[in-house]
Amino acid sequence: MKDKDYDILEISEKDIFNQLQYSEGSSLFLNRYTLKEMFLFIERLGLVKKASKLGFKELKIEIEPLDMALQRLTIYDKFKNKDHLIVDLKIKIENFAPTDEMKAFFGEQRLKFLTIEWLTLQNPKARFTEKRKKLPGQKYPGLGIKRELYILFRVLARELEVDGIQAKPQFFHNAMMYKDYFKFLHPEKEGEFRALYEKFIEELGFVNLAWAVYRDCIRYGLFSKTYMWKCDSQIFPIRKRILEYFESENYRKKVEESKKRWKKILKLKKSCLAKIDDI
Repeated sequence: MKDKDYDILEISEKDIFNQLQYSEGSSLFLNRYTLKEMFLFIERLGLVKKASKLGFKELKIEIEPLDMALQRLTIYDKFKNKDHLIVDLKIKIENFAPTDEMKAFFGEQRLKFLTIEWLTLQNPKARFTEKRKKLPGQKYPGLGIKRELYILFRVLARELEVDGIQAKPQFFHNAMMYKDYFKFLHPEKEGEFRALYEKFIEELGFVNLAWAVYRDCIRYGLFSKTYMWKCDSQIFPIRKRILEYFESENYRKKVEESKKRWKKILKLKKSCLAKIDDI
């Protein structure tokens, strides 16, 4: 049964494709969807209307195969160049062989994920302000469409019958953004992430914590080693077996053990925070 959020209303295609320039000969997205179908997905989620309110009146969309599995979907405002890029998505369907540790739960079955290798959402028309500060890796402020994209990915994942959606957060703030929906596949990484987030979020806030990690202000251990963020598989469960894995006693136990261990050794180098004030 579909969740209420996912209901795709029947709408007319009239006036939709007048806003979109596309190539009939383009590759199918995820080997299944045409550009017209993808644009209908986007339009039905209200993203075209939202883009119009932000000043994007002439959207251009492209699908580009990067290798046998990986595809790139880009959306531009009027001109196809980096200064008019608003969405850059690299995505693929990926099979995952459970590690020996996970085989106790999944057995020999391979898992299948819709993997988001890279995602940029940016508004070239906007500027950073005191209330809307820059985050590591950002060139422009975001688009404010996180919820809509979650729904889009969930619809695609269910249509494609995968086990879950896999994100690979390149920056710590990406993991913070996903935390209410995703969990790290490896419990030790989930515990590490939760320890860092819970220990410093109240003191630093979202933006300063993101920069503290990026600017090497977090240390750990007796010798005050610099904490370096390393991305790992962060999963949104689609099928029941993934959800049951995250809710299993063994997973939860390992998360708590890892979190407790990391909380004891993580430290903030406060003199380093001056670097953040210069941003």
